[in-house]
Amino acid sequence: MPPWSFDDNLAELIACLPRYGVDEIIVKVDAETFSHGHTPLQWVRDYLPKLIRVRDAMDRLGIVYSINPWFTLGHCDRGWDGSSTPDIERLVGHDGAKCKECACPLSQGWREYFFEVWRLYAETGPNVLWVEDDIRTFNHTPAEFGCFCPAHMKMFSKRIGEKVTRKKLVRSMLRPGKPHPWRAEFLAMQGEIMVDVARRLSKAVHAANPGVSLGLMSSGHHYHGIEGRKWTAFADALADGRPFFSRPPLGIYTETVLHELYYNPDSIKGARHVLPDGANEQAEVDNAFFSLYTCGAAMTFLKIATSFAYGCHGVTMNLFDHNGTPMEKDLAFGRLLAENKPFYDGLTEACGQPGTYRGVQLLHHSKTSSVTHLAPGASYRDLDPHQHECMEQLEALGIPTTYDEESVVSASGQVIRALSKKQIRKLLAGGLLLDGVAARALTDRGFGEAIGLKKVADPRSLFEIGPYNAEEFFHPDYGGADHTYLVSLFGPNSGPPFCELKPAKDATVISRFVDPDIGRGPASMIAYQNALGGRIVVQGFDLGQAYGDNYCRPERVQQMQGVIRWLSQGKIPVLVRGDGAWPLGLRKDYGDRTVLGFFNLSLDPWPAVEFEIQEERDPSSIRKLGMDGAWSECEGLEVTREGERLLLRYARPVPHGEPLFLRLVW
Repeated sequence: MPPWSFDDNLAELIACLPRYGVDEIIVKVDAETFSHGHTPLQWVRDYLPKLIRVRDAMDRLGIVYSINPWFTLGHCDRGWDGSSTPDIERLVGHDGAKCKECACPLSQGWREYFFEVWRLYAETGPNVLWVEDDIRTFNHTPAEFGCFCPAHMKMFSKRIGEKVTRKKLVRSMLRPGKPHPWRAEFLAMQGEIMVDVARRLSKAVHAANPGVSLGLMSSGHHYHGIEGRKWTAFADALADGRPFFSRPPLGIYTETVLHELYYNPDSIKGARHVLPDGANEQAEVDNAFFSLYTCGAAMTFLKIATSFAYGCHGVTMNLFDHNGTPMEKDLAFGRLLAENKPFYDGLTEACGQPGTYRGVQLLHHSKTSSVTHLAPGASYRDLDPHQHECMEQLEALGIPTTYDEESVVSASGQVIRALSKKQIRKLLAGGLLLDGVAARALTDRGFGEAIGLKKVADPRSLFEIGPYNAEEFFHPDYGGADHTYLVSLFGPNSGPPFCELKPAKDATVISRFVDPDIGRGPASMIAYQNALGGRIVVQGFDLGQAYGDNYCRPERVQQMQGVIRWLSQGKIPVLVRGDGAWPLGLRKDYGDRTVLGFFNLSLDPWPAVEFEIQEERDPSSIRKLGMDGAWSECEGLEVTREGERLLLRYARPVPHGEPLFLRLVW
């Protein structure tokens, strides 16, 4: 709501928000196109009367009023020169690049400015003051990875008891092989600094208005590992005894393909996993840079629907530009919200209940970046755990995932290095799915025998091993057969990163690479039952680098669903199948009820959808959610039982715009 169009924007809000079915308006102050960066204090003071007008108008409509200031440390310099806030010390990158606008979180000038701005906003009485995701120590341009300014270096030197230069610290942090202890120490220090900022911010806000809650937009639970975020302490400091609000990012700012939506539920479930219990979750549905050209109504519908399907209490929708353009210029968004709110309410009725999302457990640890072994020449960016790909691999093959404890665990990358030996032994006694990098980490720690491997090599291009463009999936126990081939081609000139496996004699080879004459070469995937009674499957790919569209095939669905059945000893919570591509399935249990959900993330309708679940109980009723938000008897559903397996086949087409949700009462 820029100053020059404020009156028109407010009049439109008053007219349209009730029609759209909106419950809360979040005013983004001094945002995006016409932002000043660190907004001058006098500009903020001059704008406060306008915020009070918004608050009072919303009160009359019964709509909640909140605020989202757009700048904390700053996302990027974007042409600003810092002249409006000269007392702020700026971020200095690991490479010495210095920002002109993005602030150092240790800067006393920035802290005084920041806390005063937020105190002023709090005085207007918002329900929530949202903290942008630039309150972090990475992804600020040009200082991309943390702050290495003189103040930070002085604090770090004092912490370890010797004088350290920026270059020496960075060289130590990026040392190849076993991590230098300074890396973990520096990340821990950064995490503590940001907790201190959060604590002082909440105290300043609550001194001005004790009734305001603070909300945090995060940037993806995996990525915050590269800044050493201390999730619980950070959230508790922001909450300061008030209800805490969480905004997990859903990405897809610009629409490309529907199966980008796999990121959405993972971001929601991941943020829930790392944050304290009880957070009010409101997913971020964003559209940059704001119109149907960048993200259409169909994709927006799916982003909102997945948010409610995975248990969010609400969604924050950033759909319109920040230029003062009327919302009604993009009529589709308003119609979308009004027409589909009954469907969202129906989803919330079932999926909003406290319960447990079931599936294969994804292994996550917030200290993975601290323990990652780097290759020679690695960059700061290589501290990213690269675990999103493992999640998408499973979800795309009809294998739902969770971060809650389950009988089958999937570990990829170097997350395993962050665990104690006791924690590793517990994993090895259950069902464990590993990629090549995770298997290499386990062998490094002395557990090669327990996963059926004599040796695991570092990842390298498959083409460096041989002319292996195909993988033969021949083992019948996992759905394979002789002369069933999967493409292993990564690109026209490079093979996928692969860790060559040397299986133990009693390990079972599930698939092998073959040469152009279909001569069998190295093992691609092995299965092994160890002395602890655990079942282990290793696939040699470095999934963080090798996963892509080429990986997914109907035969791969058979292979991986067979693997999960074996790992779970036939008791996998849920699998999803059908004659289609890119499924997104879910199972949520609560009380005597279960919700089964399916999103079709392809443009082609699925002719039918089948859920396979492990369940001893029989359902007394099964109801389907209609697009009108009502739950009714489900036509076209066939239910059969095979021992403890229950098969539910919905024999009607499911297009991408009409997700399938079934509620079972046991």
